[in-house]
Amino acid sequence: MYRRVSLAPDNLEAPVAGLTPARIGLLIDYLDEDHGYDANVLPALQLVADEYLESGILERPVEFVIRAVQGLPKGSFRAVRDAFFGLVEQDALVIFGPWVSENGVALRPYVEGLAEVPIITMAASESMLGEWVFGLPAGSMEEEPIIMATVAALDGCRTVGLAFEDSLIGREYLRTAREACRDVGLTITAEVGIPQVEREKRTAVTVLAAHQPDAIMHVGFGLGIIGMNAALEGIGWMPPRYTTTAFEFAATSQWWREQLAGWIGLDQYDERNQTGQAFLDRFERAHGHRPEYFFPLYCYDVGRLMMTALADARPLTGPAVREALERIKMLPAATGAPGTRMRFGKFIRHGWVGSEFLVARRVLPDGSASVLHATIEGHVSGPVVDR
Repeated sequence: MYRRVSLAPDNLEAPVAGLTPARIGLLIDYLDEDHGYDANVLPALQLVADEYLESGILERPVEFVIRAVQGLPKGSFRAVRDAFFGLVEQDALVIFGPWVSENGVALRPYVEGLAEVPIITMAASESMLGEWVFGLPAGSMEEEPIIMATVAALDGCRTVGLAFEDSLIGREYLRTAREACRDVGLTITAEVGIPQVEREKRTAVTVLAAHQPDAIMHVGFGLGIIGMNAALEGIGWMPPRYTTTAFEFAATSQWWREQLAGWIGLDQYDERNQTGQAFLDRFERAHGHRPEYFFPLYCYDVGRLMMTALADARPLTGPAVREALERIKMLPAATGAPGTRMRFGKFIRHGWVGSEFLVARRVLPDGSASVLHATIEGHVSGPVVDR
């Protein structure tokens, strides 16, 4: 499962036989309460780099340069902006990050204005995409509500109460959630704004409960979910509960699984995906543990995009890497349901191909684990095995 790693200013390896490594920047803009990040990120990316070098696809080793800062919503955008320019100065040819939409939207003018180094973001807002900004989003504010509303309708819901985080992310989700609910026949009984950070939730859930919807739908980054279960228990009302890829916080700790106990949300981990399982087999052999959740598989996917572009770039410069990213087509993805693929193009900046690049999982009522629930195409058939 998820493990935290403490901050380090960078992770530079010595060049091999005088050959200058190709540098990849990691712009990490969300840190946990101990100012760390997922310890499986770098091992997953390094395993991709090693495999590409050993197979001869890459002609030179790869060096990862890390800048980890606390951006929005907990920190400041300026830290993210400075981290980006710091990675450029460190000769990064491509940058993975930022991860949070509010930082990505604000960073876009700087990336486009520099026009020197492409970035690949996992942020969900399409507002940040551009000539130099590629998206492999961990969800999408345009698509997540469609999937979420469809799954709620499949579960028999006809009315929902919306709790939206009062932020850039939450309001983008709110707009698309209204349309998605309308399109699948869900009536929204009430909309309640909640803070993007941890705050009291009893007032908000009381307003939603007054209209007695079939379910609650939360949209936002995810910190607004904290305390919702406790508030609902406090008023004696525990309806079905749905959320966005905020659900992926459930992979980070037992505490988060308790916050999301009983919730259904969107995720990228599907144990049926054999591309992903084969990578986890290799990861387990290399590192002695098997991280069965979305992020290591996501890093495998974004890592292969970056390594493929580095290998295909002629000459090995930022602009050539950008052009090489545009040539990637139909690469099998480790995340999402079986059959998900990745590609970019001249005017294509959203990297996923397939309607099931996101799946719906649910946290068991006791908070012990999450299990596969459904996709936009329907409920998952057969028994769900919790591995």
